[in-house]
Amino acid sequence: MSKNVRRRKTPIVARINTRGAIAIVVIGIFFMCVVVLASKALFVSNSKDMPEGMDTATIGTGTQTPPDNSGQPAAATTTTAPATTTAPQSSTTAATTTKEVVKMKLLDVTYLKQEPDEESENIIVLSPNIEVDVLETLDSGWTKITFLNVTGQLTGYVQSTYLY
Repeated sequence: MSKNVRRRKTPIVARINTRGAIAIVVIGIFFMCVVVLASKALFVSNSKDMPEGMDTATIGTGTQTPPDNSGQPAAATTTTAPATTTAPQSSTTAATTTKEVVKMKLLDVTYLKQEPDEESENIIVLSPNIEVDVLETLDSGWTKITFLNVTGQLTGYVQSTYLY
């Protein structure tokens, strides 16, 4: 017989004994537990509520007023009104007429509509807890709002039941 005859190697699967297979399974389970615990520590909350101070569709909660005829921004008075207030009130000063801004927040995810109608075109989807300025409340159950978005000031209508 020749010395150059090659012997076939047995596959690795055939060489693993029962204790080795059990060790691999236990190590796999241990690794998965470590991953789950680490992810729970990194991502503490899976609640539906937005964290305090996080507005997903807004740049900030400040109001932006259009400039008057001189090109300078008009002075605005910002006050927080209770949720029972349904329409902005006017106050007159010697120099300018300003409207008090009623601030409210959204209860749930809703659409900002172009017109106060369910069939109207959607402008944007609004997230819960976004603070908006109420411009007008209609008897039909719709409220005209405005807020500062990433793309700029947006104005539209939402159903009044989504505001608090």
